[in-house]
Parts: sequence; C-alpha cells; structure tokens
Amino acid sequence: MSDNNRNIRLVKAGGRRVTRTVAEDEKNKRTPNMTKPETKLQRRVRYQKRQKQRRLKMQRIRALVILILVMITVTVILFMTPVFNIRSVTVEGNIIVTAEEFQEMLKPLVGENLFRTGSGKIEKMLKVNPYIDGVNVQKKAIPPTVHVTVSEYAPAAILRAEGKTLLVSSHLNVLSDSGDTEAAVPVVTGFSVSEGEAGGIIKSDETEKRDIVLTALTTLEKTGVLDKVIEIDISDTTNITMNYDNRLTVKCGTQLDLERKLRLFRETVMNNYFADNVRGTIEFTESGKAVYTP
Repeated sequence: MSDNNRNIRLVKAGGRRVTRTVAEDEKNKRTPNMTKPETKLQRRVRYQKRQKQRRLKMQRIRALVILILVMITVTVILFMTPVFNIRSVTVEGNIIVTAEEFQEMLKPLVGENLFRTGSGKIEKMLKVNPYIDGVNVQKKAIPPTVHVTVSEYAPAAILRAEGKTLLVSSHLNVLSDSGDTEAAVPVVTGFSVSEGEAGGIIKSDETEKRDIVLTALTTLEKTGVLDKVIEIDISDTTNITMNYDNRLTVKCGTQLDLERKLRLFRETVMNNYFADNVRGTIEFTESGKAVYTP
C-alpha cells in the first residue's frame, strides 16, 4: 500500500462514506473548543434581568387586582348603597296633567337607586296616563335627582262609540272614555267607532271615514283653527261639512285634496272680510276655489 493510501481513512457520516485524511483528523483533535465560559459578571447581569422581569410581572398583576377591587368598590357604592338614592323628581312641559298627578305617579321613585332606575321604567310609569305623549328623562348624580320633560296629547275631538263619549287627540288616541269632558273641541258625527278605551287608539270598520277624520283633525290643529270648529259631519263622504263658530257652514265635498281645502279655508277665514259677525256658507269647488254665499 502506498503512503498516500495509508493517510486516507473512510469515515461513515449520516449513512454516507466520507473520505478524510489522517492529517485532518489530527488537526481536529488538536483544535480546542472556542466557546468561552460565562464570567461572573455575565451571570450577575442575566440574574438581574430575570429578577426585573419578575418584578414587572408582579407589578402588572398587583395593578390588575387593584383595578378590579376599585371597580367592585365603585359598583357597590353606585348600586348597593343609599348614597345615590333619588332625593327628588321634577317635571316640566305639562299643561293638562297636573303637578299633583305627576307627584302621585312618580312618588315610588323617591328613595330608589338612581343608577338602577332606567329611563324606560320612568316612561312606563308615566304613560299609564293617556295624555302623555313623549317622555325625556335626565339624571343628576350630585345630588341624585331626576328631571322629566313631557309632551302631551291635546284634546282634538269628541267621538261617540257604543253609548260612550270619547275624547281623542288629533291622531285618534283616546284620552278619556268617561264622557265627562268640558274640552272645547268639535264633535265628529257620522262616524262609527267599534272600539275605544282610554290609553288606546280608536278602531273602526269604516276605514275611509277614519282617514277623513284623521286628516281633518291633524290639518285643523296645525292651521290653528280647530278651537272654533263646532262640528265635523262625515255622514256623507261626498259632502264633508263643518260648522265653524256657529256662523259659517263649510262644505268640503269629497276627501280629495281635503288637506289643501282646509288650509285654504284657514286663509279665507283669516281674511279681514270674515269678521266675527259674518255668517253664511263657504263651499270648495272642484276647481279648487272657495266660494262664499251669505
């Protein structure tokens, strides 16, 4: 065997035979491990770093626990103690419903927790009165008080239903079914009501007439002449008639363009010619004109 062959070894590496010289093996044996041992200072720095990370973690945990405890404490103070119990309730915007009636309806709120008393609960308490339309609730924590602003349905007409006298709003909400009313509002005749109770909305099988009453009342209310209308007769839907101030008979014809006719009527009676002593008939023609006949 030649010298060159003696200096060659066959080494298995990962299932493969690798040829390496004897000189390379000797060199690898003589080469020392180049990884330096960790110094005392390095170990100390690494230890301090771990300690700092642990302290930060504990601080975060303590902060979270404190936050949870604070939230629980605040919740208990707000909802479970008498500190925020309602001391007084005030109401504004009422015209028809008296302050005494509101005091009676809202009396149970005094002493209740401010934050556990929702606006919906207060609205529900007030809407047992059929005159109440809208309710806006404002709360004040210091001192714990409730301020309520209401809007009311205004009486607009009197209807007859199965022997009962109904006082209704312009949107046909039944404000009273007792029959005891002194409201200066028109009486609607020629219209049958099948159902009507205080706090509800009238029901009728006469859909066309119901639409006529609704249009007439809402338009007359908006134009500001409702208070002088004595009667609205819709017995004949082709000849809708009104008694205005017991001195003018107003013939509106059919319900076609009824809102426009009633607005034109308002402009007509506001004319200086129609003084308080003028009597006669105002008829709205198909051409859209108002014709006055003494």
